[in-house]
Amino acid sequence: MKLTNYIHLIKYPFVIPIAPDKKIERFVNIFAIIAEKIHLIDTGVADSFSIIEKYLMEQGRNIKEVDSILLTHSHPDHIGSARQIQKVSGCTVFAHSAEKKWIENTELQFSQRPVPGFFKLVGGSVQVDYEITNNKIIELEQGLNLKCIYTPGHSAGSVCFYSEKDKILFSGDAILLPGEIPIFENLDDYTNSLEKIRNLKPKLILSAWDEPRQVNEIDLLLKKSENYILNIQNVSKMIAEDFEDTNSMEFYKAIIQKLGLPEILVNQLLLKSFQACL
Repeated sequence: MKLTNYIHLIKYPFVIPIAPDKKIERFVNIFAIIAEKIHLIDTGVADSFSIIEKYLMEQGRNIKEVDSILLTHSHPDHIGSARQIQKVSGCTVFAHSAEKKWIENTELQFSQRPVPGFFKLVGGSVQVDYEITNNKIIELEQGLNLKCIYTPGHSAGSVCFYSEKDKILFSGDAILLPGEIPIFENLDDYTNSLEKIRNLKPKLILSAWDEPRQVNEIDLLLKKSENYILNIQNVSKMIAEDFEDTNSMEFYKAIIQKLGLPEILVNQLLLKSFQACL
């Protein structure tokens, strides 16, 4: 779907297998900047390669024209097809240094963060060519620049990419919406990152998990995210008072039930989030 003269949204549905009889249906947004060259903001899961290739062909372009991949962070649904795309295009990969080891060694990522269905979601490791830092200007091509905005919380090296010229923010997973799977590593970092986004005053926010949000929606969007995170923290602390072992699955299940989230989400993936609240 074409959003602006040069920004395209590619929405890809996928499934996270939890158990033989359990699965979570999800989707992820991939953004293609199609100009003289092609630049991707994240790459979805491994199977996203075919839909990205097809979409670019429909635009009269070729996936071999991809010049750069900008990764908001290292989780499977964002780096999944990076290896395949880099292999066919020879493109340059950008990511924050705190995410590099998990992008360049997906086996290490799985050992430290064993997400269900990990190896179906990730097509393999890929080399990070450039480590980006806060406020770094990435010159994609003449007249087309993006600024790196360091927004940790969801992960240690999460970043957003900001077009100062057009006031468009590619936010990755920096904005957690009510009802979504609560995944974050540091609560203070997450709320500080939301404030950083607010201060940018973007006119358009393009998220990995949400529809495009226009300027008149953004303040409420950020407030809802802050309230959701604080509610998760309050519920986690309240439930923890009744549990000696806050590493137990029963503890996670009690929090999820109190939050009104589907019980299928009870798994180790939420460990860091709930522990970060205590």
